[in-house]
Amino acid sequence: MIGNATLDRLASEVLLAGAMELRAVPARVTNAEVDGLPLANRPFLYASGNWGPGYIMVKGLVGQPHLMRMLCKYLAFELAEKWPTGIDFVAGNVTGGMIPGWIVAYELSELLGKTVPFVYIRELRKTGGHKELITGVQKNPEILSGAQGVDMEELVNFAQTIVNGAGVLRAAGFQANKGTCLLYYGNPEADKELANAGIEMTYLLALPRLIDVAEKIGVVCAPGLDRHECLADYRRFLQNPKQWQAERGLVKVEKGGTQ
Repeated sequence: MIGNATLDRLASEVLLAGAMELRAVPARVTNAEVDGLPLANRPFLYASGNWGPGYIMVKGLVGQPHLMRMLCKYLAFELAEKWPTGIDFVAGNVTGGMIPGWIVAYELSELLGKTVPFVYIRELRKTGGHKELITGVQKNPEILSGAQGVDMEELVNFAQTIVNGAGVLRAAGFQANKGTCLLYYGNPEADKELANAGIEMTYLLALPRLIDVAEKIGVVCAPGLDRHECLADYRRFLQNPKQWQAERGLVKVEKGGTQ
C-alpha cells in the first residue's frame, strides 16, 4: 500500500503541473445565465451533464510524460497488490483512459510477470468502419471469452463513463466488475452508481486529498479569486453535488461538456 507521504507528494506534483482549475460560482445562477458570466465565475459543465466549481485536467498530463508515467506506475502497484490474480486485460475508455490505460497495462505486465493486454472502448455513438465498440480484442489470442477486464478512466467524477464502459465489456462477453482511475472525486453520487453497477474501484488519488494539499502548498487561483473560499466550495460540492447545484438553481443537462 502506498503511504500517505507519497500520495501527498504525488498530489503536489499534479497540482504544481497546473491540473487544478477553480472557479467562484455565484450563490444563485440559472443555466441560462451561465454563458453570460465571466469565465472565473462560470461553473464547469461535466460530461455527466452536472455542474461543479472545479475541474482537474488529468488527461492534460499526457503532455508531461514523466509525471504521467510516474502516476500510472504507482497505480499499477496498487492494482497488482489488490488484484494479483484478477486482471486479464485493461480497457481504457476513449479518450481520457487510453494513454494511462496503456501505460498501466504495460506496468502490470512487468509486475505480474504475465502479458496484460490493453484494449480501448470507443464512443458508443461511433459510426462507420467496422462499428466495433472495443478495439484490440478481435482475433486476439491473449484475451479469451469471459476474461476479466479492468475498465480505466483518467478520473471518475459522476462515474457515468466507467459504468457505460463496463456495460460494453459485459455485452461483449467479458467480466467487468473492476474499475480504476488516477483520480477519484469521492463523489457520493458516483459511489451509488458504481455500487448499483457492481463495480469495485481502485484509484491512486482522491480529490479530497488534492484539496487538502492545495491548501498547504498554496495552489494559484485566477486573479481576484479567494483560494480558500474556492477550495471550501469544492469541498461542499463533493459532500452533496445535487444539493450544491440545487441551491444555486443549476439543473443537470442532457449532454455535458468536460471530463
